[in-house]
Amino acid sequence: MYWYNCTAESNRTRCGDTQVGSSPNDINVVEEYLDDEQTLYALRVLMFGVTPAISVFGITGNVFSMLVLSRHGLKKSSNILLFSLAISDLTFLIGFNSVPKLLYEVSGNAEGFRYSEGVSYTLYILHHVFHNMDYACGGISLTLPMLITFERLVAVFLPLKFHQIVTPVRTWCAVSTISTFWWVFFIHTSMYADFSYGFSDRLNQSVGLIVRSSYHYHNTNTVAILEETMSYLMMKIPPGVTLVGCIAIGVKVKMASAKRRKMSSTSGESSRRTTKMLLAVCTVYTVTCGLLSLPTFIPQYMAYTMTSDAPSNLGKVMYQVINIIVCINSSYNFIIYVAMNKNFRDTYKSLFVGCCFQQRNKRTNQEQSK
Repeated sequence: MYWYNCTAESNRTRCGDTQVGSSPNDINVVEEYLDDEQTLYALRVLMFGVTPAISVFGITGNVFSMLVLSRHGLKKSSNILLFSLAISDLTFLIGFNSVPKLLYEVSGNAEGFRYSEGVSYTLYILHHVFHNMDYACGGISLTLPMLITFERLVAVFLPLKFHQIVTPVRTWCAVSTISTFWWVFFIHTSMYADFSYGFSDRLNQSVGLIVRSSYHYHNTNTVAILEETMSYLMMKIPPGVTLVGCIAIGVKVKMASAKRRKMSSTSGESSRRTTKMLLAVCTVYTVTCGLLSLPTFIPQYMAYTMTSDAPSNLGKVMYQVINIIVCINSSYNFIIYVAMNKNFRDTYKSLFVGCCFQQRNKRTNQEQSK
């Protein structure tokens, strides 16, 4: 997500140094709690320090998750869903921390590509590529937990028919459909922006800016509908369904546990451990989505849209705080897997034990050859 280079100045909207057609009602002038210098400092701390640190851990954890899950085999629907979630989280974290984004938003004293026109345009294209990775994979990551919930609902409530209803092929098809939808959706939103290069009196140099495109202005109603659609399909319907599903699964598991204690039975223990682990993943995800919905209730302090200007300097900073929450959501699954799944822990340990064993054998063979 990027802010268009438009700021409120005397109830006018300006892009760079050139006024664009808009009415005073297009923006809301709010009280500034942070000046520009404080805002830039806060953004640099968050975007150069906090977010990359979380993302490095998340990228590493997701890579290990993919390695472990692939060793367990991708013939189980739960493994397929978790493997797909790890891929989307990994790609999101890479796209979110892109170099073009950092160069555009916080590298100088103001937003913009402060390079030659050719270099600035190249960075603009790369910015779009990583922006699509960021948002498309973010959408996938925020939708897949709903599939995980559906899979567990069938496993818990229809265990005898589970393998007939939920198959690896159907699971891959569901994941592919969701992934294709979000990629097409956000590639289309790239048409909302355009590249502008010109001299800025304020900066006293030529700057490349990301501005609203003519397509955006000619299709404002469509843009509004698509943005509302994104809000429902990404941050309202999936967490709502996941929350209701988790409650139903939790009640069912608790009832089954009470019954099992009376019968002193240990059958189905592996399935119950998997269910509890996936419930933990979905629970943390639901809390994350609840925090992501805050801009809906306090838009004057927080913003999270594809097309709007930042409502204030505080809005820009709070947007980055929300981004930190999203990065945490894409990074914590590895911790849950290690903490709640013994098979995952054992396979994870074997990755290092296997490497050490191979290196030891290699050294032994070299010494014997001498």
